[in-house]
Amino acid sequence: MFQIGQTVLYGMEGVCTIEERKKMKVGHTRASYYVLRPVFRPHSTIFVPEDNAHLLSKMRPVLSKEEILQILQEAPLEELVWIEDANERKLEYQKILIGGERLWLLRLIRTLYLRREQLQRGGKHLRTGDEQMLRDAEKLLNDEFALVLNIAQHEVPEYIRSRIELSA
Repeated sequence: MFQIGQTVLYGMEGVCTIEERKKMKVGHTRASYYVLRPVFRPHSTIFVPEDNAHLLSKMRPVLSKEEILQILQEAPLEELVWIEDANERKLEYQKILIGGERLWLLRLIRTLYLRREQLQRGGKHLRTGDEQMLRDAEKLLNDEFALVLNIAQHEVPEYIRSRIELSA
């Protein structure tokens, strides 16, 4: 169970603070909800029903600084294989995004960085879908890393690039 005041990641929304637990009537049903406030979008509010296991599974505790530094070391140790078929790649990479496992997100980011560099050497660019996948993966990590490491969100991609090996 989560606690009021706890900082969590919520799905693709990023880092949120649990502000309260509140009973609300939605439609004909009265239920208890966690009220989340996104840290970097303080004017937004997210309501997560306490009895919805699927939505609750999207709430994860924020990593510690030590855990972040550890996964930055581990990310280059195992390659994420480039999938040539764009549709298959999109499906597999979306699974990583939805799963939200930070180590695999870093591996995804690293793979897309390396692929972009390889294509640029040949005068080409990443496909638009792959660029979007990279932005989505970075966004998932930017909020959490910025908060925990006490750096600006826009500095996180360079922070990551400087700490994960980018040689294939």
